[in-house]
Amino acid sequence: MSVNLANAFLGLGYRWPDRIAVEAPEGQHTFRELCERAARMAQQFSREGAKPGDRIGIAMMRSDEALIAVLATWFLDASALLLDFRARAAERSKLAAVLSVRMFVEDKAAPGTESYPAFRLPLNWAVEPANPSFSTPRSAGDAVAIIGVSSGTTGMPQPVALSHACLFARYAMARATPQWHTGSRLLVTTPLAFSATRKHVLSRLLDGDTVIFAPPINAPEELAELALKSHATTMLTVPAIARGLLTIAPPSTPLFPEMDWLMCCGAPMLPQEKIDVRDRLSRGFVQNYGSTMAGMITLLETSDIQMHSHTVGRPLPHVLVEILDPKGRVLPPGESGQIRVRTPGAGANLRLATGTPERESDLLVDGWIYPGDLAVLDADGFLSIVGRLSDIIIRGGVNVYPGEVEEVLTAHPAVAEAAVVAWPDKIVGEELAAFVVAKSDVTPQQLLAWCRSRLQPDKQPREIFLIERMPRNANGKLVRRELTDLLPTR
Repeated sequence: MSVNLANAFLGLGYRWPDRIAVEAPEGQHTFRELCERAARMAQQFSREGAKPGDRIGIAMMRSDEALIAVLATWFLDASALLLDFRARAAERSKLAAVLSVRMFVEDKAAPGTESYPAFRLPLNWAVEPANPSFSTPRSAGDAVAIIGVSSGTTGMPQPVALSHACLFARYAMARATPQWHTGSRLLVTTPLAFSATRKHVLSRLLDGDTVIFAPPINAPEELAELALKSHATTMLTVPAIARGLLTIAPPSTPLFPEMDWLMCCGAPMLPQEKIDVRDRLSRGFVQNYGSTMAGMITLLETSDIQMHSHTVGRPLPHVLVEILDPKGRVLPPGESGQIRVRTPGAGANLRLATGTPERESDLLVDGWIYPGDLAVLDADGFLSIVGRLSDIIIRGGVNVYPGEVEEVLTAHPAVAEAAVVAWPDKIVGEELAAFVVAKSDVTPQQLLAWCRSRLQPDKQPREIFLIERMPRNANGKLVRRELTDLLPTR
């Protein structure tokens, strides 16, 4: 690719000037208006001192304006770093230093006293005449388009460089999946700071489709009403939101009969949950497993859910997945080990420039991506995630995968959610502690008895704590370290 993706959007603006590209609570934008607003915003960035090659942080509440800010950054031949608008000043300050961010475009100041380079658009920015020079980006396809970051479930997010060519490859790979079709109306329930959101929003827009940004909705009833009223034919969401929708869905007919593609990603789902979402939310339900560095790795198609609901599907046609033992040897089908991936949509390591020596991510080694997950690849090519490498609990020399214990706990009729973490112990090294969100009356003693009848002694929790809700980040992923902080000393 010789030019950046902003040129592709300019082409869409010329081809379909009056076609609606984006619908948001504040209004809608055609493809032409999207480009015009991006050119005006790029002009504002330039006045603030932004120039080609800069890194511009984007932390805006409105998803439509965050998208326009990304295009504006590309019009300047700069790189965009999308950040959750709720990120605190301390996080922005650290990212600005570590990643040499020119400025963070924001709607309001972040909470906290730490300083960081901030910029707020003037009220009249959208009506000022735009200089045509801001609509002619020139950077090559290997230039960094987006700086992606991991979800930060274990600490400071890890930055990843995603080039224009990388993003286009991910778009092409998505179009090759069996249930992809053009002419869709995509309802997005997650922020653009979420890697999967960026990928699917860009892919649908590059197809000439319409993207519908949902407002920050908390009630499942509100989201369901929006989906039906907007005539969304596709939807991107996370398991936590899907679970909320299941509480209001009919028992045997889909809540969204017109929706032929509903993707859940970003966090694990139980086998029965996948079947329930397919039967009660959308007959076009699919599940995606991927990472910021790799993009989409596998896809569990609707037709495979009944027989393979315990898996995350098969690798995409252009993706190679291998399972390794602790010595780095490739394992045969049916054995569990660490995942590594090769894909045309691979990101790249991003060097960090601060007062400390530069370092690179170990997510990408010799062209292989190591997402950090443990899995089994069966003889039919279906991938089952058994845990995170960093989450393995070693109890007296025995490796225990939290997911195995969590699956037993959530099978109890009174349990809504369960999470198992390591509990430091002077005798066995690590014990197992379980946290449970109950949906009906149950005691820890009853749950311990349930586990004793279904798990071998080494895999049984030593104590179970009942909590009101699981700690999750903005992407809906469980933050285990917050549970670990709740543990008393053994």
